[in-house]
Amino acid sequence: MVDLEWFRSFVAVYRSGTVSAAARVRFLTQPAVSQHILALEAKAGHPLFLRTPRRMVPTEPGKALYSEVAQAVDRLGQALRGTKLQAPSEDRVFRIGSPVEYFVERVMDRLFGLQFRYWVGFGHARDLLEKLDRGDLDMVIATQRLSTSGIEYSKLADERFILVGPPGKSPRGGPGRGNLSQAEKWLAAQEWISYGTELPIIRRFWQECFGRRPDIRPVLVIPNLHAILRAVELGIGISLLPDYLCRAALKAKSARVLWEPPQRVVNEIWLAFRKTDRHDAEARRLRDRLTSTPEQTPPARSSFSSGDA
Repeated sequence: MVDLEWFRSFVAVYRSGTVSAAARVRFLTQPAVSQHILALEAKAGHPLFLRTPRRMVPTEPGKALYSEVAQAVDRLGQALRGTKLQAPSEDRVFRIGSPVEYFVERVMDRLFGLQFRYWVGFGHARDLLEKLDRGDLDMVIATQRLSTSGIEYSKLADERFILVGPPGKSPRGGPGRGNLSQAEKWLAAQEWISYGTELPIIRRFWQECFGRRPDIRPVLVIPNLHAILRAVELGIGISLLPDYLCRAALKAKSARVLWEPPQRVVNEIWLAFRKTDRHDAEARRLRDRLTSTPEQTPPARSSFSSGDA
């Protein structure tokens, strides 16, 4: 006979990556969760996880079993939620990776109202997607897609970048709309603030507007878009920033748009998740919430924890 608790522990280990984390989620001891996994593996006739020093890595049979039972286990959890049969600590925990600025400005207010708990980690897209593929995260908001067979992507939004400078920056002698040569010369002479030493956004802007790499040395490199906006407001230099992040500053006239290039610079934002979670009912509810328009997202309350992904 197969105990349903074996499957609940199996799903918890699969999602959390370790027996200790699964034990905390299930409000059980580690030996109890380990026993559940061993019993299920004995019944299945093959290992469901590879034991490594840092985490439990699902085997191919483990991935196949998860895709078959995860939705049923989630439905069981929904049926038990609010009854005395389920401990409060068994509420679903989603581990989300995201760029910090996009999460703060565009994602945080959409997570409310689903009665989930969240663990949020910040980092660069490639690092976060690798953690998603390893099972260290459940969902990632990314500005790029990796060719990884186990990850599925859903378009989340377009992120438009605009060229902004301090309010005292005079447009006189600045770039004209129809003269790209004059615009490039003027922009090359400015003091730039960059997100990274390789000029990640600036380099793409230059390529799309002028067809070449920029020959500039930034006066300040700081890997945080909120900090870059503040530096622009202080008059340290100019930069390229997402339009949604600048709206309040532009309205307050603490920053200004310096130039509208003929070609818009746009990033595609993707919501990434493991294919094994494609039919996970609760994960699908969260994906639907994140891809909805702000008007469709009702305000509510939930719980967060944050850490470095």
